[in-house]
Amino acid sequence: MAAAVVGFLKTSVAGGVGLVLTPTLSLVLPAPVVLALIAPLMNLSDPMALRFYWRRWDARQLRLLVPPACVGIGLGTWALTLLSEPGLRRAIAGVALTLAAGQLAARGRARPLLGERPHWLIGVAAGLLTGVASTIAHSGGLVIGLYLLASGLSGPEVVATATALYALTNLIKLVGYWQIGILTPAVLGADVLAVPVLLAGAWLGYRVNRLLPRRMFELALIAIAVAGAVRLLLTS
Repeated sequence: MAAAVVGFLKTSVAGGVGLVLTPTLSLVLPAPVVLALIAPLMNLSDPMALRFYWRRWDARQLRLLVPPACVGIGLGTWALTLLSEPGLRRAIAGVALTLAAGQLAARGRARPLLGERPHWLIGVAAGLLTGVASTIAHSGGLVIGLYLLASGLSGPEVVATATALYALTNLIKLVGYWQIGILTPAVLGADVLAVPVLLAGAWLGYRVNRLLPRRMFELALIAIAVAGAVRLLLTS
C-alpha cells in the first residue's frame, strides 16, 4: 500500500505523500515503523520525479534552502528520540492537521500566503521547518511549496526545485533514521520487495495525471489526511 501510494502521488500530483500516508498508516502500524517504511520508498521515487524536471530547478533557491533543511532534519531526528509512541502519533497528527489547514488557507487566497518575493530569512525558516516536518511526519512538502510559489517561480520550477531538495535531504533523513534505530534491515527488505509496486504506482500516476480533476483530488487528499490525523489523536 505504501509503495503504491508513494509512486502514484509522486507522479500524479507531485506531493501529499506524508500528508496522506503517514497519519493513515499510523492507524495500523507503529508510528516509527511507518516513518522508516516510507523513507526509502520516497528515496527510490525521487529519481523518477527528477527525470521529468531535470535541470529545471532554481539553483539559488537550492543553495538557500539545503543548509537549513539539513539542520531541520537533525532537529527532527533528535525530537524522535525524545517522543514516546503516543507522543509521536500526536506529533504526526498535529503536523498533518497544521499543514492541511495551511493548504486550505493557501487555496482561498488570491495572493501568495507569504507575500510577494519573501525575504531570504523566510527562506531559511521555510527550509528549517521543511526539514523538521519532513523528518517527523514526511510532510515538509507543503511548507516548501508555499515558499517557492511566493518566490515567483513557475510551476515546473517549483516542482523541480522541491524535487531536487527532497532528493538531497531524503538521503540525510535515512542516515538519521538508521542511527536512532527505527530503520532496520527488516524494513529495508520490505521496501525492496515493494519496488515493483512502487514502479507500477508511478506508472499509473503518470498515465492518469492529465485525467484527474486536480482540485477535487487535492481536496480528497486533505480530507483523508484530516480524518487520519483526527483518528490518531483519538487513539493516542
